[in-house]
Amino acid sequence: MNFSLKALVVLAMSAVASGEATAFDAGFFKGSHVCGGVSTLDDWEFRPEGSAFDVFFRKTNASSFQKLELLAQDTEGGLILVDRRGRPWVAVRFGQNGDSLQGRWLTGQGKPQADCEPFTLSRSESVKARIDRLFGLLGEARPSVETARTVAGEQQTLPPFDLLPDLDQQAYRQRYAEAAPTFWRRFYDAERKRLAELPVDPPAARAQVVEEMRAATSPALAPDGSLDRNGAARQAALEFLRIVADRLAASGQPLEALPGDTVCERIATFGYLDIERLEWAVGLPVEYWDRPFTEDLLRKAQSCKDGRTVVRLLSQSYPDIEKRRKAALWLREERERFLALPLTLTSFRETNGLQLGGEELRRNGVTRMAHDRFLGAPLDPRRTEMEQAAARELQEVFGGDSLKSLPLNEARSQCDRLVGTQWGNEALSRLYKTCTGMAEDYVAKSVRQVFQEQAGRIEAAPKTFAGLEANNWFLMGTGDVRGIYPPTALVTEFNGKVADARAEAVRIATGEVDKAFAAADPSSDAPASGILQCGRGTIPLHESLRPLVQACQEGSRALAARRDELRCQEALKASGGGSGLLEAALRPKAAAGNSFRVRQLVCEAARQKVTVTFPTSGMLWWSKQYVEARLPAERGRDQVRALRWLIEPVADAKGEWAISRLESKTGEVALPFPEDSLLPCLARQSLCR
Repeated sequence: MNFSLKALVVLAMSAVASGEATAFDAGFFKGSHVCGGVSTLDDWEFRPEGSAFDVFFRKTNASSFQKLELLAQDTEGGLILVDRRGRPWVAVRFGQNGDSLQGRWLTGQGKPQADCEPFTLSRSESVKARIDRLFGLLGEARPSVETARTVAGEQQTLPPFDLLPDLDQQAYRQRYAEAAPTFWRRFYDAERKRLAELPVDPPAARAQVVEEMRAATSPALAPDGSLDRNGAARQAALEFLRIVADRLAASGQPLEALPGDTVCERIATFGYLDIERLEWAVGLPVEYWDRPFTEDLLRKAQSCKDGRTVVRLLSQSYPDIEKRRKAALWLREERERFLALPLTLTSFRETNGLQLGGEELRRNGVTRMAHDRFLGAPLDPRRTEMEQAAARELQEVFGGDSLKSLPLNEARSQCDRLVGTQWGNEALSRLYKTCTGMAEDYVAKSVRQVFQEQAGRIEAAPKTFAGLEANNWFLMGTGDVRGIYPPTALVTEFNGKVADARAEAVRIATGEVDKAFAAADPSSDAPASGILQCGRGTIPLHESLRPLVQACQEGSRALAARRDELRCQEALKASGGGSGLLEAALRPKAAAGNSFRVRQLVCEAARQKVTVTFPTSGMLWWSKQYVEARLPAERGRDQVRALRWLIEPVADAKGEWAISRLESKTGEVALPFPEDSLLPCLARQSLCR
């Protein structure tokens, strides 16, 4: 298509829309064009009104589009797409029925760009429909290699979100930003699982798993179509390769490298070369490169475009390659040793869950990553089998124990002995957790059994005071379970089960208590029977026992009052005081106003084991009245200890006496307070010591 500059200017200034453009329906076109040998993706939208084209294009390895907003103008040879300033960009012509666009990129002068080839774009479905179809693929739960290949292709030609309806653009961008990475993570996980589980025997199955792995490690199977540029995809491909190689080696059928005559082609897909990229290009993990294989690879690589780079890389890396090969060989031997062990708790514990310790790995120059690769996932089935066997042994241990052989508070410590130290070891931690769960079940089962037995004894026990006393007052007792307190639900269940028996026993026992206290002799010095001591706090303060506790407290108070009254009468009688004196009041001093009753003094002193008497001397007008307090003898001594005071009637105060002076003191009397304070202290019910 050749256009003069004058014609282009006239067309650009024309306000008349292109007749050819308006003859076709609106729609989308996609394809690519090549300029300067570089392929560029195209996504265009055509709108007949105004003969407008939105032209989006990007290089295949770029992530963002360039955009041109162009208008179509008719020429003798087709359409010229110009921007709003009149600058020509593309010469195009609609194909038959408008199902395609043939075009050529132009210079600013309207001439074909010499380094750009003619191109054809095909009419496509809407961008929204294309992205919706991609979302459907991205939503698969366990994507296959075929699905991943399709998604990779769709992502490499992903149209611009700007061609979506305005209200969908942001939502679709966000959805894609979340769905795409998640899809690839699911694919990598699903493919690892498939390659780890597909059978490798017989030969047909072996060939199938190798074919699956080779497809999953193809160079374009990545979100951006390149393992070289995408580290996550490259690492996943190496994992797939190693999983299959390790499984085949374990089965005695080693994986073969890819054909050597294609190694240069595969190396050329990388812009940068290291051992991992070379490992992928060879198609065999370095752990399986012995010296003859590496020397052969060295010879073949010399003919590659980057042969010198490969030779230098192999020469520098061979010591590490050989170290990795020997480490893998030792780890495979250890794996065979582990597989030969019996399925027992001892085997599981002593091998740390079929794992080697850090010190042993360091001694043999093995990395933790290599350990996990050869002894981690490959031994998981055997590890699970052995762990289950160990758990059965633990179950037998707890199943054969009883409270006599294994106290409840020692149940959990059994796991320390049986499983051992589990810190930092996932397998042992898991078994330890299983063990502690069994210990807790043992405790719960034992506690329930103990309390069921208690409930049975309570239901069979006499519903009397003696029956209550002999059976923990029909309450749940924790003494049998060594301080392990039962759960609330079990307490509720227990109380519900014995509630009727306890209520009946409390009712009968309350009557027994009332009768026992009513019949008790206040003058008896014989030890009180058990039922008469029930008011001394021997019964627990439980709501259901409140009637019985109340009866005991009231009976005890009533009996104590009767005993005090009897003691008082006996003390008054023995005091030698006449009725007038005993009914009188006594002042500490004649002028003091705080008097106390003589009767009160005698009775309260008697309660504190102090004997008060009222001796006299002389006759008639010369007679004198005394009050004497005889203190109880000190432990281990029979010496009498007494204090005697002279008391005299108070003038103008009928019925009152006053202490005149301390008359005499017998024995060693040492009081912690003044001696004149003893009588007031006794009379006012103070504890005088």
